[in-house]
Formats: sequence, structure tokens, C-alpha cells
Amino acid sequence: MTLRPNAIDHRVDALSTHTLLTHSAAQLVDPERQLAALRLVHWFLPGWFLAVALPVLALAYYWRSGRAAAVRDALRRRFHDENIVRFGFGASIGLIVRVAALLPNFYLYRVERAMSQSDQLLRAWGTDWLLVTLGWMICVGLVTAIMLWLVDRTHQWYIYTIVVIFALSFGLTYLAPFGAPLFERIAPMPSRALSGIAAIEDAAHLRVPVVEQIRARSHVGTAYVAGLGGSERIAIGDVIVAVTSPQELAYVVARQLGYIANGAQWRFALTDALLLIFGAAIAVTIADRVGFRRDDDPISRFALVGAFFGVLYFIAVPVDHAIARNISREADIYALALPVDRAAAVRNVIRATDESLTEVCPDLLASLFMERVEDASSRVVAINGIPSTCPK
Repeated sequence: MTLRPNAIDHRVDALSTHTLLTHSAAQLVDPERQLAALRLVHWFLPGWFLAVALPVLALAYYWRSGRAAAVRDALRRRFHDENIVRFGFGASIGLIVRVAALLPNFYLYRVERAMSQSDQLLRAWGTDWLLVTLGWMICVGLVTAIMLWLVDRTHQWYIYTIVVIFALSFGLTYLAPFGAPLFERIAPMPSRALSGIAAIEDAAHLRVPVVEQIRARSHVGTAYVAGLGGSERIAIGDVIVAVTSPQELAYVVARQLGYIANGAQWRFALTDALLLIFGAAIAVTIADRVGFRRDDDPISRFALVGAFFGVLYFIAVPVDHAIARNISREADIYALALPVDRAAAVRNVIRATDESLTEVCPDLLASLFMERVEDASSRVVAINGIPSTCPK
């Protein structure tokens, strides 16, 4: 793993307080890193689009060619329980989606490795791909079996489905901190960092556990809120703890407290549930308008529903990202109302922008499909009041 502090950290640390408070973000970031960020966007977006489009085409072909019906019939010959048939067919959809997206996902992994955004080894990536694929097969299999079981039992199946989606969205968000130790290492925050954090929490009249996340895949820092209500906690990546001053760390925590104070986790869970519900409803409605094949039935047509759902994903992602950017903006406003060091806040924004190869002035496509956080230019304007120098 690349060690930090690195050359980027030293450059950002060398920026004076006067410079940080009198220059725009575009003037503060490293120009060479911004060129690399532009290349990253140009390389990443085609791979992302293919990772969504290829599964859509694969599922459409799966249904249109009659192979979906053939797999369904083969499962029925092998198993006499219709619920097992439905689960098996759903698992085949999950497998097709993952296999169709394999090459684009590998391409995206190589892009991140080449641009030093990931330190994950190929064997680890491959292991993760297999585990995620297995998870997809199980989840899609269960969704297929449960949905069709509900359709058989009641005409109000959609009401029960909506209730289940909301329960899962909020429930999984609440349980996330309890399952996190299975996938990441969590440690208590070092004592040297606690004093500044406590001062910010006192000013905010808001206290939640703050822990250090020990990462093994990337040297890019991360900070996020996990959990919901009583399970909420703030996780700060070990890289941030290692390279930031107490003043910067206080700003990072203040911003995460903004997410909590503004109910971000509730809003994220609600957004996810609503997008899933509306997406599924639209996909089912469109699929119903497509003529049935002679060998069709509700099971085989799940592949067609999945294809339409994938198309709608292109719309759902920009909506989701726009909501996330708005919540990010609110968190910044909240943090700046606390007694944070504004020069340290600008320094943190510039450090994160340079290290993560994020465009300081993202174009429309990058904003729509890649950015869940307010762009650095707008964030620095809010902190130091210096007008943005980004092109209009």
C-alpha cells in the first residue's frame, strides 16, 4: 500500500492560511492531478455505462431468445417445488447480470489501479467478485420467489412488497454498523484526536461514537456515517487520522455531524426505497405492454422486467446523486456553523480532491453519474467566500 503522508499531503500542508482563505479551489488544487482527474472521468464513464448496458442486453436476449423459458422448464423437470424453481430462475438472472458486467467491472478495477485509487490485489478483487456474484444470485433468487409467491396469494401483493422494501431499506441501514466488523477493521479513535472532536461535539450538542476504520484496499481517505438512529456512528479512515491536523479532523467530524443532524441516513434509506419501488413499478408496467411469447409465463418474464429495470437505472443514478449532493451541501453548511478552522476546512477539501483525483469543476456527465458530494469548487466558495474560477 502507498504510504501517507505523501507528496500530495506535503504540498497541501505547505499551503499557507492566507493562501487557503484568498484563493478559489481551482487555484489551490494541483494542475497535474486535475489533468489526471479528467483522464479518470474519460476512462471511467464508458466502463460504467457498459457495466449497466451489457447486463440489460443480456437479460433482454435471455428472454427474447427463449432461453429463459428453457431454463425455467429445465428447473421444473429437476425440481417439483415451484418456489425452488422460482428461486433457481432468479439466481440465473443474478448470475447473468454479474457475468455480463464482468469485463466492464474488471476494466474499472484496472482503471482504479492504474490511477492509484485502489490498492486491492487482483486475487482479492477476483475473490470479492465471486462472493458478490453469489450474493446477487441468492438475493435475486429470493426476490423472484417471494414476489411470485405473493402474487399467487393476494391481489394486494404490491402493498406487501412496498412494506418489505421499506423495512429492508431502513432495517439494513440500522444494522450496518453491527455487520461492518465482518468486512472491515474498526478501532477506537486515537486519544490525540479526541480533544478536538469532543469540542466540536460539545458545540453541536450532539454526541455519537467516532471510530477509526482500518482500510486495506486504498490509501485514499474516507469518512462516513453508518447506522440509523441509536446505531449511528461516525467512521473515519485511518488515512485521514494519519495525515490530517487536529483542526482538519475536527472539520471532518463536524461535517459528519451535519449528516446526522439533518437526518441524512433516514433520507438515504427513504430515497433508496422509493427509487426501488418506482423503478420496479415502471419496469413491470412496461414489461406488461410487451407481447407474450408462446412459451412465456410470469417466471420467464422476470428476465424482461430485469432488463427494463436496468434501463431505468440510468435515470435513477442521477436522481440519487442529485439528492446526495444536496444532503452533502447541507452537511457543509452545518459544519461551517460550528467553531471549525476555515483554513483547515479548505485544506481538507483540497487534500481530498487531489488525493481522490476528483475534478474540481466537474462537467455535467461527471456530476450526473459520478459525484455524490458537492464539488470542491462550490465547497471552497462556501468556506472562504472567494468566487469560483470554474468555466461557466
